[in-house]
Amino acid sequence: MSNPVSFETIDQLMHWLESQAIDLQSWNRGGAKSVENLWQELVSGEAVIQSPPPMRIVSVVHIIIRQGAKILIEEKQEYHSGRIRRRGIPPAEKMKPGESAAAAAIRGIEEELGVDSPEVKILKSAQQPRQATRDSQSYPGLLTQYWLYEVEAEVPGLPDEPFSTIETSKTPAAQIRKHYWHWQPWQP
Repeated sequence: MSNPVSFETIDQLMHWLESQAIDLQSWNRGGAKSVENLWQELVSGEAVIQSPPPMRIVSVVHIIIRQGAKILIEEKQEYHSGRIRRRGIPPAEKMKPGESAAAAAIRGIEEELGVDSPEVKILKSAQQPRQATRDSQSYPGLLTQYWLYEVEAEVPGLPDEPFSTIETSKTPAAQIRKHYWHWQPWQP
């Protein structure tokens, strides 16, 4: 049975990850995030760590935004350093403690698409999440259990052609500067 693991400092987290044979050399490269990013997730309550086995647990809302027979896809993210992270998924946002899937979706739309919440209309919000466990693209070598919620939203005023937006997250360690978007045929 897994037990929650907590850390007082980022150094404790880093040493624990290393003691669990997680190779941190691949972190903060390509599409991977840094130990500092994981620390911020833990501090904000967006993620928890359990062991054994070492596992990150996170609740994520996928946001379905339609335009006719197409949905919005985040093609890639650009970090402040200029590094690019490929995505190929609908907009997604990690949920904070006590936050509903709809509230997290609205926060994600505000931060990533730059659209004010009064303009957003939630059309459908799944009450029961799907569960998936896999190695995380964000933190290679750290198994992650995802609790996945889906919210469908109407977001007026988005361009018809591919476009980019500037990240407006208030998270202190936010490394993403820019998001790149395009519309893709919907295939349920």
